[in-house]
Amino acid sequence: MRVEMEFLGSGTSSGIPTIGCDCWVCNSSNPRNKRLRSSVLFRVGAEDEVRLLVDATPDIRIQALRAGLASVHGVLITHTHADHCHGLDDLRGLYWGGGRVPIPLWSYPESLAQLRRSFAYIFDADYEYKGIVRLEPHVFEHQPFQAAGVNVQPIPVVHGNMRVAGFRIGECAYITDTNEVPDTSIELLKGVRLLILDALRRAPHPTHMSLPKALETAEKICVERVFFTHINHDLEHESINRELPDWARLGYDGLKVAIEEDGRITVTEPGPGGPPPVAF
Repeated sequence: MRVEMEFLGSGTSSGIPTIGCDCWVCNSSNPRNKRLRSSVLFRVGAEDEVRLLVDATPDIRIQALRAGLASVHGVLITHTHADHCHGLDDLRGLYWGGGRVPIPLWSYPESLAQLRRSFAYIFDADYEYKGIVRLEPHVFEHQPFQAAGVNVQPIPVVHGNMRVAGFRIGECAYITDTNEVPDTSIELLKGVRLLILDALRRAPHPTHMSLPKALETAEKICVERVFFTHINHDLEHESINRELPDWARLGYDGLKVAIEEDGRITVTEPGPGGPPPVAF
């Protein structure tokens, strides 16, 4: 089974460049230093591809347009901080593109409760205005679940005092917004060969992994390749990559990483100049 993860965004909650910042990374002309809020798209299978969107960031409209994404088969929510769910309303375009069939959405129970409070109108079957997204909500806890026929293993991780879900599909896994992956979750990740993992900055942070801790965690899992995400403006793409071991790299918007049906790990970069430009 082929599993691809496409970086729709690789930035921290403020995005890069950050409003009001005059640092060298925010002023960089390198497109790999321009980071929308963190999200990934799983593409599973070759024929009859299943597309599973992880999180609905405030940048989802731009992310979907430049990825050529018109519809999805489901949405997986990691947690309900604003940079991961405040694009929920913009899923209307994917709902329309999918023939106005309600989009299945999976989350922890507490995350769904928060989404119902924040976006009450979306979950109100009697809401008069019809130009909105319709969702089919589901909850998960620790057990694997089926999303559009794809087996998904939730991976519980710690984000300060909050529970966040990572997701494993086959030998690929995506984990954002964490300062600790518990040993029980390390066990759930055994056998993962390709990992996308939170690495906010060099220095320790109370709710996110530092780059050194993220490298240490990837080594504990014994992955073949790791790409980092949820990156702030302390990490300049090219200079940091020169410091990393061959099996680790910073992710960036538009990058696609996959495990092919024959078991090869492939990395597909955007064309010259990076992904289609976004006006900043």
